[in-house]
Amino acid sequence: MATDAFTDADQLVRDLLAQGSESHVDYKTAMSAPGDRRAWAKLAKHVIGLSNRKDGGYLLIGVEDGTLTPLGLNPGQVVTWDAAKVNAALATHAAPRPVVQVIRGSLEDGTVLLALRVSPFEEQPLVCTRSVADDQGKTILREGGLYIRTEGTETREVSTEAEMRELLSRAYVRRAERLLHDIKALIDVHWP
Repeated sequence: MATDAFTDADQLVRDLLAQGSESHVDYKTAMSAPGDRRAWAKLAKHVIGLSNRKDGGYLLIGVEDGTLTPLGLNPGQVVTWDAAKVNAALATHAAPRPVVQVIRGSLEDGTVLLALRVSPFEEQPLVCTRSVADDQGKTILREGGLYIRTEGTETREVSTEAEMRELLSRAYVRRAERLLHDIKALIDVHWP
């Protein structure tokens, strides 16, 4: 059912879909929230990688990855994506805890998509806290791993000195910004 009125959430999913393959957007098919540890591990890998990007990013759910065809989610799938449950499940895979918002939006034809907004890390990059393998023993997540989202739209573990230095450099800058903010707050309180 198409609707004439649309919300900011509708505009967000429309914009993300229109952008195509970008390093800050990962597309996932129509699905319910993960139901087992391996599925959560696969999602956690992408969330950690997006959180370790400079500005975070989005997982757009309900879209065929290769063609970017909007498939949409049915109401039963949508209700499984409870933000509190998603954040609690992802918190078992990374430290510090990832921060994810679940945003429901619709396309012009009424197709429902979900955008998971992944916030960038605050002061320290997210580190994987558990190892999980698939049925064949192939690693999905490695405890201690630092995952990143590359410009080539791939989520993978940091593998070069340059990638590590860039990630650590952003952490130093974020920590310095936080320290300056705290100093300014103290000055404002004591010397208005």
